[in-house]
Amino acid sequence: MIPASFPRDWPVPVKTRNKTQNTQVPLVRWLSASYLRTAVIPLCLIELGFLLSYWATGNFTYQRNVQTVNRVSEQYLVDIAAREAANIDATLSGIEGLARILSLETKEALATPWKPDTAEKARYHIGPDGVFHTIRGGPDDTASFYSGYVPVGRKQIEKAWQTGQLDHTMRHIKTASPLVRQVYLNTWDSYNRIYPYFNVLEQYAPRMNIPSYNFFYEADASHNPARKVVWTDAYVDPAGSGWMVSAVAPVYSSRKLEAVVGIDLTIDTIVKRILSLNLPWQGYAMLIGRDGTILALPPAGEKDLDLAELKNHDYAEAIVSDTFKPDRFNIARRPELRELERAVRAGRAKVSHINLAGRDMLATTSSVTGPGWSLVVVAPAARILADANYLHDQLVTVGVIMLLILLAFYVVFFAFLLWRARVMSRRVAEPLLAIEQLIDRIGAGHYSQAAPQFGVREIDNLSARLADMGQRLGDAHDVIVEQQAEMAGTLESERRVTSGQRRFIQILSHEFRTPLTVIDSCGQILRRRADRLTAQGVVERSDMIRGAAGRIREVMQSALQLVQMEDGKTTCHPAPTSPGSLLRDAVASAQGTRHVTIEISPEAETAAVFVDRVLVHSALAAIIENACRYSPDTAPVTVTAEIDGDRCIVTVTDQGSGISPEDLPMVQERFYRGSNSTAVAGAGTGLYLASSLLDANGGLLSIQSEVGKGTCVTASLPLAKATTTEFWEAA
Repeated sequence: MIPASFPRDWPVPVKTRNKTQNTQVPLVRWLSASYLRTAVIPLCLIELGFLLSYWATGNFTYQRNVQTVNRVSEQYLVDIAAREAANIDATLSGIEGLARILSLETKEALATPWKPDTAEKARYHIGPDGVFHTIRGGPDDTASFYSGYVPVGRKQIEKAWQTGQLDHTMRHIKTASPLVRQVYLNTWDSYNRIYPYFNVLEQYAPRMNIPSYNFFYEADASHNPARKVVWTDAYVDPAGSGWMVSAVAPVYSSRKLEAVVGIDLTIDTIVKRILSLNLPWQGYAMLIGRDGTILALPPAGEKDLDLAELKNHDYAEAIVSDTFKPDRFNIARRPELRELERAVRAGRAKVSHINLAGRDMLATTSSVTGPGWSLVVVAPAARILADANYLHDQLVTVGVIMLLILLAFYVVFFAFLLWRARVMSRRVAEPLLAIEQLIDRIGAGHYSQAAPQFGVREIDNLSARLADMGQRLGDAHDVIVEQQAEMAGTLESERRVTSGQRRFIQILSHEFRTPLTVIDSCGQILRRRADRLTAQGVVERSDMIRGAAGRIREVMQSALQLVQMEDGKTTCHPAPTSPGSLLRDAVASAQGTRHVTIEISPEAETAAVFVDRVLVHSALAAIIENACRYSPDTAPVTVTAEIDGDRCIVTVTDQGSGISPEDLPMVQERFYRGSNSTAVAGAGTGLYLASSLLDANGGLLSIQSEVGKGTCVTASLPLAKATTTEFWEAA
């Protein structure tokens, strides 16, 4: 792209790219790199060799110690994890046996009709929302809740009576193990029977879809095709018992899942033994569910995993969906615990290194087969290897001190070399940079520049010649720009003149063709029929010739008036003039045989305009003549005059063919004629003359037109300071 400061026909420098261009560097960097290659790097390599030898010997001793300590500690951690997992497995196996017994009892109860006594029936009530529930109960009673999700009818109530046979079994299961918090039964039609008793309306929502909860659907055919006892993930118990896990077992009648029985255990009860483990090396154990949810975590683990165990729960509102532990308690959903997740998924009795809270930890995993949990025992590797690490840290400290001393020396040394390189390069680079900036300023179009001086003869001579060249370039540029502007103005003026002349010649040829044809036709008739024409015929032909000659004279007069005005020979002599008489004279001279309606307001009759009467008469006559010429003979032409502020507004309205939107902006140009005016005689100078003459008198001309409806031309004339009456009285 050619810059704006260069003429378009000047040659433009072309940037070239070669192999050396990509390797160009500043002078300061080149000198610094030279010092670095020749002095600093060789000395650094020698010193680093000594440090590497020292560290290699220390690391060899440290690694031998670490291997021995790791072997003993890892085996200890594996044994602890296996022992504690076996204890939990044995405890939970008993719970699974109780769940199987409850499942068999439930199947038998649902197949056996049973009628409760009157006192038992009195504990039940059907609310207006269709919920069938217990309203009271004692420590030995169960609570019942039919949510109404499936409408409660006779069959549902009979089922509630039948399940009453399970009350003694539920009490015995609760009493049999201190781990059991509550025992319950859930049916496919959203019926819940639970022990011990509580107010179900405070915890359960009407129309609760019980099969959508994990303590039901995890025992169905799709999740538990083997129909065995399964364990749920940790969840908030809808009955208000906090974080729970449940052993659930299906109850089938033939192939249909009739119900799911469950035994709830609080996580705190299960993990008290785990959390109370006193492990060496500040180690601890954590219990992780089969989906990766952390079930038990001691305070030390909370700090490492950035968690706080959920201990307080709010049951102010009924639970309407499953509520599990948040995602932050799931190691599978925390990218920073990916190493811990891999160690758990491996499920092998071996030790892995994981990173927790920025610390290297040894971790081993042992599985609890019943619920599919994992017991993870972790211990900080730094604590296990404390003694070995202390010796290693001492060696590292000495090495670091030596390295810091070496680095400090070379930083100071390199800073000195860099300073010397900058000083030397500045002395060489400053003149070159100044000359480069001088060339850039000249190239940007700032041609007049002072030549900088540096005290070096060759560089000063080069600077002076560049400044002189810039001055001469600037002079040449100014001349070229001036010539270009002058040439552009001349070409535009010539184009407009040529275009106007071409248009004028076309109009004259068109306007002269018809009258010349009339003259030639009349002349031929007079010549051929002279002896046969009557006196009246000769007069008619003579009038036709005179009319044609008059039309030619009008066109020529219009063109002459235009030329005089453009040559500045038309002078304006404004004086107070009555707009009423001015307007009537203009209508009389322009209307011909047409009838023109004149409407002059009383204010306009007494007002006076300050204009050149002759010029404005010509302008108004041209406007009125156009209105008469371009509208049908029967269409009305109206001329009005009224006062608006300090202006007299003259409006000429016709109902002719109108002006198209494309032609409207151009009709005030000289020799311009609209596309729909070719059938009407005219030179295309009327509105142009009117606009120019009004402008010379301080007037304005505006045109509004719509094709097919007519045209409205408005002329605005300045008022004189006194009225016509006042002028007459003064005279």
